[in-house]
Amino acid sequence: MNAFHKKISEGWVHILLGLLMVIGGFFLMTQPVGTFVGLSIIFGWSIFVFGGINLVFAIRNRHKFDEWVWYLMIGILEMLLGAALLFQPELSAQALIIFTGFWLLFGAASRIGFSFILKKMGVSNWWLTLLSGIITALFSFLIIINPVFGMISVVYLVAIPIVIFGFLTILFGIQIRKINMNV
Repeated sequence: MNAFHKKISEGWVHILLGLLMVIGGFFLMTQPVGTFVGLSIIFGWSIFVFGGINLVFAIRNRHKFDEWVWYLMIGILEMLLGAALLFQPELSAQALIIFTGFWLLFGAASRIGFSFILKKMGVSNWWLTLLSGIITALFSFLIIINPVFGMISVVYLVAIPIVIFGFLTILFGIQIRKINMNV
């Protein structure tokens, strides 16, 4: 076993990766404008690339199903939208905020509806799901109507999970080390 594989099996690589993720996540939080600009660029590129994938899928499958034209049109529209977002960063930033706000609003409506299903099923804490849906709905409205709040929210919606995953990766590395010590 070479030295790198030994470090992986001992958990050191996971601990190091986790530390880098925690540091990176906190760095993203300290640079909200730069982070948001980067996310806006990624947002534009993602839409452009997905459009290209739909375009290729449509062309390659045009003989296999009749609805291939829809994928072609969606692909062209996504590529045009992605290009527009890439060439107009302020539009991309606004679109990212609105997209995030409506995505959270959709999730909130889903939670609120699901809470009533839980109530019907006799789940005693159904109201917690309702409450989380209401709070998420309020949060999503704040994102949509206040661009600065939206920008900061998007940054934290990305950075906080990175920090959490970093801590979990560190814990995983520590667990691997403990297992190796007991073997």
